Formats: sequence, C-alpha cells, structure tokens
Amino acid sequence: MKSPILLWLACCVLASESVAQGAAAIHEPTLQLEPGLTEAMAASPAPLRTRSSTPADEGPWRLDEFLGLPQWLSLEGHQRTRYESFDEQFRAGRSGSGQGIFTRTALLATARADWFEANLEILDSRQFDIPSDLPLNTGIVNTLDILQASVGANFENLWQDEDQLALTFGRHTMNVGSRRLIARNRFRNTINSFTGFNATWKNASGDGLRAFYVLPVQRLPGDLQSLQDNDQDSDEERSQVQFFGVHAGVNDLIGSVDAELYAFGLDEDDGRDLATRNRDLWTVGTRFVKPPQAGEFDFEFEAVYQTGESRASSGGTDTTDLDHRAEFVHFSAGYKWATPMGPRLEFLLDYASGDDNPNDGEVNRFDTLFGARRFEYGPTGIFGAFARSNILTPGLRLSLRPTESTQVMIADRFHYLASDRDAWTTSGLVDPTGGTDNYIGNLAEIRVRWDPTPNLRVETGVAHLFAGTFIDDAPNATTQDDATYAYIGTTLSF
Repeated sequence: MKSPILLWLACCVLASESVAQGAAAIHEPTLQLEPGLTEAMAASPAPLRTRSSTPADEGPWRLDEFLGLPQWLSLEGHQRTRYESFDEQFRAGRSGSGQGIFTRTALLATARADWFEANLEILDSRQFDIPSDLPLNTGIVNTLDILQASVGANFENLWQDEDQLALTFGRHTMNVGSRRLIARNRFRNTINSFTGFNATWKNASGDGLRAFYVLPVQRLPGDLQSLQDNDQDSDEERSQVQFFGVHAGVNDLIGSVDAELYAFGLDEDDGRDLATRNRDLWTVGTRFVKPPQAGEFDFEFEAVYQTGESRASSGGTDTTDLDHRAEFVHFSAGYKWATPMGPRLEFLLDYASGDDNPNDGEVNRFDTLFGARRFEYGPTGIFGAFARSNILTPGLRLSLRPTESTQVMIADRFHYLASDRDAWTTSGLVDPTGGTDNYIGNLAEIRVRWDPTPNLRVETGVAHLFAGTFIDDAPNATTQDDATYAYIGTTLSF
C-alpha cells in the first residue's frame, strides 16, 4: 500500500507549489465550519442564504443565479469526491489494507414567500471499489434519497424587538450546541436526518431556545451486499424510535463567555426489521465557551450526564434492561496569536465513561447519540479509530492560516481506555479481566485545506496511529499494529 501514500504526497506537493505562487484572497465557503454557539442556535434546518446582487465575477458562481430563478426560489448544493487509503488494520478479526473512492452529492431547493418556507434536499452518497475487509455501512453509503423535505414558518418581532421564531415540520437536519450529541455530518459520507417538529427562538443578542420532537431517519438498505452494489431503497423513520429535547443558549453570560444548558430524551423499542438496544435515556448537560479571538486565551468546557435504561446489545435474545449511568466531560484551552497566519495552539482533554463491570447489571458506556466525532477524534470514513465512548484522551492541536486560501491543522492525541474492562469500542479489542494496560496509542494527524476558487475546496490529510500496549497485548488482538490513513478530496459548491 505504498502507492496511495505516494499519491497523497504528490498531491500535497502540487497543492503547496500552487499556493506558493500566490492564490488570490477569496470568499471562504460555508463548508466545514467549526462548531460554535451561533451555528448551534441557527433556526434553519440547513445553512440557507439570501440571493446576492454581487456581480458574478466578484463572488462564487451560483446555480440559481445561472438559471435565472426568481428571488423566492433558491437552488444550491455541493459535489464531493474523496479518495481514501487505509494501511494496516486495527480492528479485531480483520487484517490487511485497502482504498476506495467515495462521492457525496447534495442538491437543496428552498422556496420562500413572506413568512412561509419549504425545503427539499436530495442526497446521493456512494462508494467505489472498497475491499471487503474494510468497514462498510450506512455511514458511507446512502444512494439517492430525500435528506430534507420540510415546511416552515419564520416570524420576527413577536415578543421582543428583532427577535426571531422559526418553526420546521417534516424531515430535516440539525446542528445543536457543540455538535457532540446532535449534528449534520460534514466529513462523513452520509448525513443524519430527522422527521418531526423543530422550533427555535432567538433574540437580538443571540440568546436562544430550541425544542424538538422527532423520529430519527433510518438509512436503507443496511445489508452488506446492497451497500457494496450502491443499491437504492427509501429511508424511513420508525415510531419505535423517538428523540426529543430542549436546548438553551445565552451569549456573553459572563464577559465574553457563552453558556448552554440542555436535556435530550431517547426512547426506542424493537420493531419489525428493527433491532435496537431498547435505549430509554435522558442526557443532560451544560457547556461554557469563550470563542477564540486574536491575542486572547479561550476555552471550552462541556459536562454531560446520561441516565436511564438500555441493553447490552441489540440481539434478539437480549431482553434484559440494564440501568444506564454514564458521563462525558470535555475541556480545552487555547491561545490565538495576533500574527498574519493567526496560529492557535490548543490543549484538549476528553473523558467518556466505559462499562466498569460487565457483570454488575449496569451500563456505564457513554452514548454519543447522533453526534459527530471527526472534529475531535480524527478522520472517520473507512478509518474512524476513536469514538466518544470508553476513552480518556489528552492532546494538542495547532491550527493556522498560511494564506488567505489555505488552512493547516496539526494534532496529536494520546488515547487510553476509561475503563480497562470495557472494549475499545471502534476496534472490538477488549480484555474483560482488565489485566491489559489501558494505553491504546497516540494518533498524529495533519490536515490541509485549500480554496483555489470561491466554489472549490481541496482537502487532504494523513493520520497515523502509533500502537500502544493495549493494541499489542489485548487477548483478542491478532495482527493489529500501527495504522496509517490518508485522503484527498475536492468539494465543488454551487
């Protein structure tokens, strides 16, 4: 598997030479934004925009403007093609390496008339040539389906001057808070969606309140052969899985520190062709964040407690409801220098509980619900080495902008099992006795983003997992060792 790594390096060299020749300053696309309170309280189910009167040669090319659509109708989307390579396997029972090509195409139509709004978004996610020894699931493939189909109402100046109320009914996507528990996926090839009701109120200061009651959409088909063939089947929601909650946010609660408080409920049962862990969970949490500013220190703190009942597995013979008690804590602190490249160095620390004792009638493994993980734990795709369960991970991250059109991120995180008797959840490696050292390894990563035009982003990266003691010595480990993942992709927005 040397050739994919060489291909990735060659592409980096070509990109860096192009940047060195001087790329013009451009508008940065709304793709891949970092999580923040403003986005968390956004009323729309997906990023929407107002038609611009800017001349075409001064801004990004837009499909609806090219088609000459009326002002009340917008049409936008993106097409992403990504090549991924995975060298050496860390998952239990698997071996070897592989590579594949993955595409994601989305088209969103929005109609607005006064206070009324309607959205229809189509998503097509496919894979090509992925080998059988690499993971393949509905996080990678979801062929030609409806991601969003909703109607909504938007009101202003209801209870306060310049306040806004947005109501959404139907199938839609959500970004809530830090996106650790509810997210519209960015790096992953497919995207979470929900069917139901969503209401968001926001005042002129950006303080807001969101309430929702939805049925998570199940991506179909789910069998391996259909996914390998990119077969199409209509996604569906099931009444046996219900998700609801409230999220409140206050800007500048203390100085420039923003605060959030939330509670989410998940109630699921088995149904026809639906196997679940019968989760009946309440997840409550709070978050404080001081956003990065040049020449200042910043921080983020989030604490989450999870309680209720769940089962150890989704197997049909597992009918025992267990008490569920789990915790998650995130802390980060950084500093951004007031220099031309704006470098920011950040210390990171995450703790997500694992199951302390497999025989105590209790589940302690944290459940991340419908959250995203790429922005904290490295690339997902065919890699996805770490998740927000049974993990303790300190690390450092450096981000900078060498030019107006390039962004660079370098990170290194050390990963330990939070409970040495529970599994490394993404690999299946486990020592039920707890006798193996809990150090999994450290993941080093570099990512480069380049925006050569307002409509095009090129992103490339490499991540290397240095195997720790647990990977070497876990009882069910076989050929697991260091693993390397590399990717390069283009995203065309229109």
